[in-house]
Amino acid sequence: MHSYWAGVRNEISKLIARKKLVLFPALLLLLPIAASILLSQLQTGIGIAAISSGDFPQLMLGIYTNFLLPLLLFMAASDMFAGELQDRTLKITLTRPISRFQVFASKITVLALFAMVILAASLIVSLLAGLVLQARSGLSESLIQAVISYVVAWFPMTALAIAAALLAQFFRSASGALAICVVLYAALKGLGIFYPQFAAYSPTFYTDWHQLWINSGVSIGKLVNASTYLLACCILCFTAAFAMFDKRQL
Repeated sequence: MHSYWAGVRNEISKLIARKKLVLFPALLLLLPIAASILLSQLQTGIGIAAISSGDFPQLMLGIYTNFLLPLLLFMAASDMFAGELQDRTLKITLTRPISRFQVFASKITVLALFAMVILAASLIVSLLAGLVLQARSGLSESLIQAVISYVVAWFPMTALAIAAALLAQFFRSASGALAICVVLYAALKGLGIFYPQFAAYSPTFYTDWHQLWINSGVSIGKLVNASTYLLACCILCFTAAFAMFDKRQL
């Protein structure tokens, strides 16, 4: 167990050392600030509060989970697996007294933590940025809904990260893995639009599932089914990705 946590700390240090994976999230956190200022100016100009302070975090979460956060997770997964194979740092990691499973599990753990940190920072920035908007009724109830939404959004984002780790096993370069992740994600999103009957069978369908948790009209059974499906996706992708990682020639 000590080796596993040492591996997690090592992966965190390597993630921080990748400047783009620190700079890009930091820049993206400026988006809620810019969006709130723009919306505030528009609402002042037209004299109508189209979006309230309480609704603003939900608006930003939809943008993050559908576009920005998946891209960041694809970048991180591509660098952690295909990128390290490309620059031969993975071979150095495996010379340490740590099993391949612990190395793999530590990388997946850091990917999940990466998603958690970005969501937590986005929630705080969105809540603060939303205060500049005019309408502020029902802030306490909206705050609870925002916290719930950002917490449950972590689950499908983690599922996407593990799926990206699986795809990265097929490549020996970070750029190739990232390109395929982005193309496949866009294709599955498009498939869900044109063929909605197949959308529920893709983890990309659940990037907005936080809305189900704040919708009182959604049954508990539907939430349980969606949660079970996402958990199954995580287990299957984790198992398949590790099987490939374990047999990979360095």
